[in-house]
Amino acid sequence: MTAIIWALVLTACTPQGECYKQTIQWFDGEPECLEIKAIHESIPPDGAWKTVNYTCGIIGAIGI
Repeated sequence: MTAIIWALVLTACTPQGECYKQTIQWFDGEPECLEIKAIHESIPPDGAWKTVNYTCGIIGAIGI
């Protein structure tokens, strides 16, 4: 049986359009990922980012 691992991923983009992705944490289920995502979204971004987005997704998935 293959385990499904969820990841919280941060994507931050500069005003010039350069974007950077970083995995923040892994989870065994979507509910835990969404809970921590909400906490991270409540924290003001540091720096002069144009956009800061957090997403929960399945490790290795093409899309959900």
